Amino acid sequence: MSAEADEPRAVTLEELQGWIGQAHDFAGADDVSKSDIRRKLEVYCFDCPLHYDDEVARAHGYRGLVAPVAMTPLWAMPAYWRPGDPVLYRPGVREQAGGIRTDVPVPAAYTGGVNTATQWEYFEPLYPGDALHGNWRLVEIKPRETRLGDGVFVTVEATIYKRSGELVAKNRNTHYRFTPKQAASREKTDEPRASAARAETPGAAAPTSEPADWSGQLRFADVAAGDEVPPYSMWLSYQRIVMSVAADRMFSGLHHNRDTASGRGFADIIFNTRGWEMLFETVLRRWIGLDGRIRKLGPFRMTGSSYPGDVVTAQARVVEKTQSPDDALVKVELLALNDRGEAGRGEAQVALPA
Repeated sequence: MSAEADEPRAVTLEELQGWIGQAHDFAGADDVSKSDIRRKLEVYCFDCPLHYDDEVARAHGYRGLVAPVAMTPLWAMPAYWRPGDPVLYRPGVREQAGGIRTDVPVPAAYTGGVNTATQWEYFEPLYPGDALHGNWRLVEIKPRETRLGDGVFVTVEATIYKRSGELVAKNRNTHYRFTPKQAASREKTDEPRASAARAETPGAAAPTSEPADWSGQLRFADVAAGDEVPPYSMWLSYQRIVMSVAADRMFSGLHHNRDTASGRGFADIIFNTRGWEMLFETVLRRWIGLDGRIRKLGPFRMTGSSYPGDVVTAQARVVEKTQSPDDALVKVELLALNDRGEAGRGEAQVALPA
């Protein structure tokens, strides 16, 4: 497929309806690697030994060190460019946004785009050397006008496998394609420049600095509905946001280019959904310990934007426990916060030793 073919072609909404249910294959360009894992975790200063130490990972039921589940889509991404393709970066060629490359056609009027909701279910751990492929389908289209402009919510489901055929993960993702409102008519964004907002917000969260205690282990009997999970907070800077999306190969201008972000109705570059997924994995892993397993993450919906200068906080609360002969499962509510309040909410499911 040529580089030009990688650009979603413009269609009408009626034509887009015809894509619903069609299966499309994809394959990751790179195998899982220790280097990729390290580059992501250094952004979050996340020290879980399951992702660094083969001996520790084997002691807790893995074949060796494993990747964080939030990194799964990185290794399902095709290449941006391949030998033989024309030069990709030149005037007049659409900026590449990244992702599993679900090339859904774009209604011609919609020039802006932002991820709004995601949901993951995980089945098999990923080890260095694993290679991924899968398929995706367009499953839902919902036209709607929001504060960003007139547009359409497009929902895609993807299934990811290893080369061996093992099922790794399933994902349901919703993207909003829209025509940005003109500056004069655009509704006021939900936040001023974050650095100014923080100075005016008494009691804003402080970044978490306490190291995790990986010697302890939470068990199913230790948990009750209503329990609060110890929260985790992280300070965002321009460098940190850019490093995070670069480690994921998610190069949308919304996450590194102020002009692009401003043109789509945001006050500054924004922290992306995959960053929140990594932050939630961090807070859950610090709570469930090395023998816990993250089974599901989401549905998670963004409700506000997080900017450089914000301290972002991941919170969780136990809402349900279920036990079967195979699993002891705990469902939690997730809440994402920044200096101005709520930034997103959702749920997750983890398995604990019984």
